[in-house]
Amino acid sequence: MKKSLFLALCVSVFAISIASCKEEKKVKTTPPVVEEPKAPEVYIPVNQSANVDVNTSSTYVYYPAPTNQVANSVRIDYDEKTPYAKPIIITYTYDNADTYTYIIPQEFGLWENEAGKLRVISDNECTVWLQGQTKEGKFHEFIFYGNPKFNGRKIKPNSYLNHPSGLIKYRK
Repeated sequence: MKKSLFLALCVSVFAISIASCKEEKKVKTTPPVVEEPKAPEVYIPVNQSANVDVNTSSTYVYYPAPTNQVANSVRIDYDEKTPYAKPIIITYTYDNADTYTYIIPQEFGLWENEAGKLRVISDNECTVWLQGQTKEGKFHEFIFYGNPKFNGRKIKPNSYLNHPSGLIKYRK
């Protein structure tokens, strides 16, 4: 009887162990954390503008460089044939693709020098000089700097020299 009891106990232990092996223990696993590659921050260029008020401006107006950066380039858009045909637009472009635009209204027209060239000069320092008058006959001379190192300095323009671009000399 001892043998049969021992045998029954062994069979039951074996049956329990088989039954417990058939039960799958579910272990919760967390999926591996995959970090999204961070996209590099994309710089969005800033485009600013200012309107030049010819009605309240003084005769000679010096505009300092609009930013502390040196402008890469300057573009002057105006009608070369007909004065007062459209606004004069001066656009500075910088390294980071920012732009700064000055808009001189259509009521301002550029003068011609004796050689028939309009009095607008731009140099490789991105300084722009222009001279003209309003439709009412009020004279203006505007100077726009593209390089902040020239802020506050006076210039001596000459639209005849260095044809076709003219020449700007900086005074101390």
